[in-house]
Amino acid sequence: MGGMPGGMLTLSANGQNNGIVWGTAPLNGDANKHVVDGIIRAYDASDFDPGPNPGAPGKLRRLWEQAGFKYSKFCPPVIADGKLLVPTFDGEVDVYELN
Repeated sequence: MGGMPGGMLTLSANGQNNGIVWGTAPLNGDANKHVVDGIIRAYDASDFDPGPNPGAPGKLRRLWEQAGFKYSKFCPPVIADGKLLVPTFDGEVDVYELN
């Protein structure tokens, strides 16, 4: 994505089922030095494909994404009571209802 400091990840699941990897990351620019836009992405953790080479990056199927907030570095997304909470650099917390 071209920005520092990279993304923040969170994992949610319903017991041992329906695992989702949630990630926030800078959408453009360097969040280490500037206030930049952010993006949230959700990936299906139950469908992880490690690929043909051990140790190589695997692939996750993207379920959802949302942009339109100021990225707050070092603040991972939080899942609670069926809601996705994303802290923003605007001093707010964006709340998304999970279906």
